[in-house]
Amino acid sequence: MDEGAPHYLEWDNQRRVAWIERGDPDGIPVFYAHGNPGSRLELLFFHEKAREHGFRLIVFDRPGFGKSDFVDGYPLLAFADDVKRLADELGIERFGLIGWSSGGPPVLATARHMPRRVRFVFSISGYTNFGEYEDGRKLMAAHNLYGPGLSEKHYPLFNGFVKVMRWTDLHLPNFYLKLARGDMKKPDRRILDNPEIADLFLRNQQEGMAAGTRGAIQDLETQWKPWDFSLTQIEGPVHVFQGKQDVFVPWEFARHMAATIPDAALHLYDDQGHLFPLLPAYQAELFELARCLVEHRWN
Repeated sequence: MDEGAPHYLEWDNQRRVAWIERGDPDGIPVFYAHGNPGSRLELLFFHEKAREHGFRLIVFDRPGFGKSDFVDGYPLLAFADDVKRLADELGIERFGLIGWSSGGPPVLATARHMPRRVRFVFSISGYTNFGEYEDGRKLMAAHNLYGPGLSEKHYPLFNGFVKVMRWTDLHLPNFYLKLARGDMKKPDRRILDNPEIADLFLRNQQEGMAAGTRGAIQDLETQWKPWDFSLTQIEGPVHVFQGKQDVFVPWEFARHMAATIPDAALHLYDDQGHLFPLLPAYQAELFELARCLVEHRWN
């Protein structure tokens, strides 16, 4: 049996949503938001530690990723609506939120949308709201991250680049992995030296891009524009995690989020990059903190 085989929901008689759950089926519910490119398969990285620490992880492929149908126009608060619908269908009243990379903004939107149902929020290596951080695009360019500028001023070139990346990912996976490693700093390269992690890393990205590039492009453009809510409106505890060796998301974004969200704590790792959530030791730290927040603050 395919360990990433999804369940399906049909919503509004017009779109299919693919989702899975892993970890402890009787544990504390947590909705997870995957990265970009990414998919529901990211839960497989976290399954063992989530089960060990008593957490039930749930994720759905966002529109246009993996096995979920594309939706033309999908603001961040639409993700929050989808979390609410899935939580209601599963009979889950209160839950935690974890988002990695491009999964960070969607879980922040969910916290804004449903503050009374959210127990905690972890945003890991994610973007901040460019509408509240005017130097966001300039900072990306200063880190040699030209996606926001290309998508805004040279969309055909940006679209073509994403399509080439997808083709390489699907048809030349070893070359794609070599290119990705070449962009990374030593901490992330060491993580991908583990063949099991590297294999799942590739499978997750391939699954995320299998249906095409529309989902990935829309997802990025949504997150690189001013969001449909303010960071200052988020209630409840938010923990922001970031590696300073990250070459994909500037670490300064984490500092801005932590300074802008009313109840936020910043966790900066000088010696980590973008992939540190894949390390079992870090995952144990993550779930231990989540357990502490649930038991001592939100009972």
